Amino acid sequence: MILKRTNKCPLHFIALTFLILISAEPFAAQCTNKPPAAGDPLHMLVLGDSIMWGQGLREDEKFSTRVKCWLQGKIDRPVSVHVEAHSGAVIASANIPLRQFPTNDGEVNQSTPSINEELDHASEFYRSIKNSPALILLNGCINDVGVKTLLDASIPLETLRARTKKSCGEDMQSLLGRVKTSFPHAQILVTNYYPIVSSKTDDNAFLRLLVKKLNNQGPDSRRMSDKEMRQRLIAISDEWYNTSTASLLESVAAINAAPEFTATVPVRFVEIQFGPEHVFAAPDTLLWNFMFASTNVSGFAKVVAVLSFGTAAYKANDHVREGRIKSCEQTYKKPKGVKEEKARKQMREDLFLICRYASLGHPNQMGALIYTEAIKGQLLNIIDTAGWKRDNNNRLTLERKDPQR
Repeated sequence: MILKRTNKCPLHFIALTFLILISAEPFAAQCTNKPPAAGDPLHMLVLGDSIMWGQGLREDEKFSTRVKCWLQGKIDRPVSVHVEAHSGAVIASANIPLRQFPTNDGEVNQSTPSINEELDHASEFYRSIKNSPALILLNGCINDVGVKTLLDASIPLETLRARTKKSCGEDMQSLLGRVKTSFPHAQILVTNYYPIVSSKTDDNAFLRLLVKKLNNQGPDSRRMSDKEMRQRLIAISDEWYNTSTASLLESVAAINAAPEFTATVPVRFVEIQFGPEHVFAAPDTLLWNFMFASTNVSGFAKVVAVLSFGTAAYKANDHVREGRIKSCEQTYKKPKGVKEEKARKQMREDLFLICRYASLGHPNQMGALIYTEAIKGQLLNIIDTAGWKRDNNNRLTLERKDPQR
């Protein structure tokens, strides 16, 4: 079964979200349920970009960890999670320069390894342990379109639509074909994205200044009034969300209909529904925002300090920012004993600034809960028939569908 796309956030979803937030453990997945029976684990693979990685979240807050804990309780088996996802990953690495600033920290946003390369690494990993994933969580395509593109008020909607269809449609379909070929018996769940801004996003001079300074230096954008720029950014966000969701859904449907895959388990689409009030800097945002270091005030109200006095006074309000900043400093530190070209220095400093604030606009603890519940909703349709459960005699209820490698 594949979820059909909806354009509105239904009342039952809002009610469900409310129940999730008031009844969930306080934002941390401790795997507090009864320990699973010892024995052969179910393998779960996580592929994708910063959202699948869980940017800004502690390990026990990530939706992949929450899914693991919940699934262990449902199937009475250990769940072994292998994560290849990382911040900044693109689907295809064509025309992406070789990595100049290597890092092993998934919080540091870099284009490579691409998600196709993540798949290659995962295939090598599972061959080395002579096993195969039974469940794969996958996303991708926003970094191929480019976050900077999505904040460029002057970009024609037709151009954005074409780029999004290419990345979230054609490129994702190609990636899914490779995933299916590599792990033909795995249950694959593909998640979509969410709008970036909306009419509910805080409207103030600091946000406008930030957008103009960082992303809109072209003559067309400079001629825009503040009102025009705001309306353009909302239109761009809507176009991105609608086109990316439709393209991802179409790529899933195309793979499921492909003759070479019709005899395998279908890929499932997991739609994440964030309303206008849940986007960046909105009143009930589900995304990381700014935190004023001394007063703990969130929002863009004091972002002008970043532009006027540097970044020291401000931090993102995620939970791993201090560790990420240290990794950013290590990754983008000035080379010793080498005369640095001006262009490379500017690139390195820009990348460091982006790295510092990489969590902004990513799902916070509440946002991760929404992802968790959407994924669990799909898994409820799988676990009873996929052969994942154990019976009281500690045996699988059905023959395994994920062959040993």
